[in-house]
Amino acid sequence: MKGGLYYIVFKEFIRFLFNHFLYRKVHYIRTENILPDGTPQVIASNHQNCLVDAIAVMLSFKGAGRKPRFWARADIFAVSKLLEKYLRFLGVMPAFRMNFEGLDNVGKNRASFEDSFHLLNHGQSVMIFPEAGHQDKRYLGHFTAGYTTMAFQAAEKSGFEKEIFILPVANHYSNYFGMRREMCVMFSSPISLKPYYELYKEKPRTAMRQVNSAVREAISSMMLDIQDLDNYSAIDFLRVNYGKNFARLHKKEYGSLPQKLEVEKEFVSALANLEDGTRESLYAQTENLRAELEKNRLKVKSLRKKVSWSSAILKIVGMILLLPVWIFSLWPNFLLYNIPKRLTKRVGDKMLSSSFLLGVNAVIAIPLFAVISFAMVWWLLTIYMAVFYVLMMPLLALFCWYYTEWFDSLKEDLRLLGFYKKSKIAILQLLRKESEKLEDRLWSLFKI
Repeated sequence: MKGGLYYIVFKEFIRFLFNHFLYRKVHYIRTENILPDGTPQVIASNHQNCLVDAIAVMLSFKGAGRKPRFWARADIFAVSKLLEKYLRFLGVMPAFRMNFEGLDNVGKNRASFEDSFHLLNHGQSVMIFPEAGHQDKRYLGHFTAGYTTMAFQAAEKSGFEKEIFILPVANHYSNYFGMRREMCVMFSSPISLKPYYELYKEKPRTAMRQVNSAVREAISSMMLDIQDLDNYSAIDFLRVNYGKNFARLHKKEYGSLPQKLEVEKEFVSALANLEDGTRESLYAQTENLRAELEKNRLKVKSLRKKVSWSSAILKIVGMILLLPVWIFSLWPNFLLYNIPKRLTKRVGDKMLSSSFLLGVNAVIAIPLFAVISFAMVWWLLTIYMAVFYVLMMPLLALFCWYYTEWFDSLKEDLRLLGFYKKSKIAILQLLRKESEKLEDRLWSLFKI
């Protein structure tokens, strides 16, 4: 399905915001595996970050007018009529889930299924999240059978004349929350359902299970899939704080997010392969350090940081000098960031924060405040200054964000300097020693 001119313009606007503001760097990996327009494909993806997962896939498609369709949780359609229109404009279809919308509402999926059958049999792309939910942890959840049912039934409606494909996709984020992070979206080789058609005719459940297994394996191989949920916090702590050490030890690159992902997958696998007693002891040691750091509101990187009052004072002076520019930049950026934040709190799902940050600003806030700002500056000064101000708004938005990050960094420095007092220096020294012990133990365990 091709989007009209308005869709093309809007998609490119979303691409600009997504690639240059919401994220510092977006990595689109193996997009050559996306099948050409006219080839029916069901895109099956892990679900790490709500609507942002779908947007990343949409932006991966070559051709500004190419418009894949998406299944998304039905409850977000009820947030507001405007949001519902925006979602449908983007090609989003409601998915009613038994665990969330209730068994009585599952039957409403029939309309989305019928739309999907029509799209697939006309050579279009439909995306669905087999986990039927998302989480704030890096693991692949249980798959529902909906996407394989959809794919095989679409083939069945064509008399098995159409060759339907399933395209496995994995999204990965350096951080789920905030702005100016990194993300990557990866595409595996498409899986043709044609070799399974005869099996499906005789044993449909067996055919769907085999396809599901292949798709799940492909997605899991591309992402960071931490299945040991009982020890998740310890594993994630080690990954975040000592993954670089593991990379250095094994002489691997650890710069870009895709490089970090590959190293961390190996690191997590190496942890899983330790002997039971050694692994349990390591996780216990890790949890003790993590708890103490949390108690003292410190991070491992803080322990490695060298700060001084002179550097802190220089930061304070710099921030005071730039304070007028920051105050000037607060319009409308304070509202652009905090309105989506309040919406996220209202819905009660923190994983929607990036989706609201992108969606609300793209659809309403940025166009609205750009017009208001243009009118205000034109009224106060000249039309040329109004044009100049609107063109400067993206740079002011970046400045506002980085100044706030700089302020947070200063607060962390001052907190650390507070531990240099005689009454607290022993705590800091002990935590540094415990962190070094953990680092040395990891080094000895994984030394080649």
